[in-house]
Amino acid sequence: MFKKVLIALDFSGPAMELFNSLADLCRLGLEELLLVHAIRVELGAQDGIHPIQQKFLEKVRTKKEELEEEGLRVNVEVPLGAPAEEIKRLAVEKEMDLILIGSVGESSAVRELFLGSTVADVVRIALVPVLVEKYILSGQTAQRIPIFKEKLASLLLPTDFSASAESVYAKMLGIAHILHEVTLLHVVDRGETLEAIKNAEHEAVSRLKEWEARFRQKGVTTRYLVLNGPPSSQILSTAEQEKATLIAISRRGTSRIANLFIGGTADQVVRRSKCPVLLFGK
Repeated sequence: MFKKVLIALDFSGPAMELFNSLADLCRLGLEELLLVHAIRVELGAQDGIHPIQQKFLEKVRTKKEELEEEGLRVNVEVPLGAPAEEIKRLAVEKEMDLILIGSVGESSAVRELFLGSTVADVVRIALVPVLVEKYILSGQTAQRIPIFKEKLASLLLPTDFSASAESVYAKMLGIAHILHEVTLLHVVDRGETLEAIKNAEHEAVSRLKEWEARFRQKGVTTRYLVLNGPPSSQILSTAEQEKATLIAISRRGTSRIANLFIGGTADQVVRRSKCPVLLFGK
């Protein structure tokens, strides 16, 4: 599914923790890595690279050699410019299948409101799928939240039944052999009358049952939920209740304009989720 993966690296501890995601990615078909460390113009020294960056890049190149010894194809790019823009550009130019980037996944209100600017920008502008890994901070160390055990333990699949959301369902059905448990979720967030809400719930149940049957045919333990309320809040609370190890969601929903701005469902899920989030769609 994801043969070519771009890993976006800064010189923080959590960034290096991203390499511990490779076992998970190998289950998704990983063959080739592109390690990208974009240097902001203001941090560049007169001779091209600031000493801080130079030291970090030495660690990255050492890691590259280790990964090549394990059989992966690995390249390193060190562009100068705005990180998110450079990550977007390289992902397209090198025909990558996925961007992997990290974010701290704790419940602090500050963390929820101020997602790292590079992560937020990459999620907003990337033209390929983005996997936002999450970390738990413990003192000065960052521990990655794993996606897989023997199989992907628990996948949450929210949908608003838009074409892009249906595409996410189809992609996840295509990797059913590595899935253990799937929760299908639709949140009814509109309806002028009680009757309209009930009709929307009934339609959602009917459509989710169809997908439930498809996943079950592939041998995946599957159930569906239809809830009411703000979509992002219900997605996040369901992820915690179901102990989800991954949320897969479309970046764009039925309202393309609403999702372009901070406050869109996908944006809020990425900001506040304690587990990794895989985003599809341009």
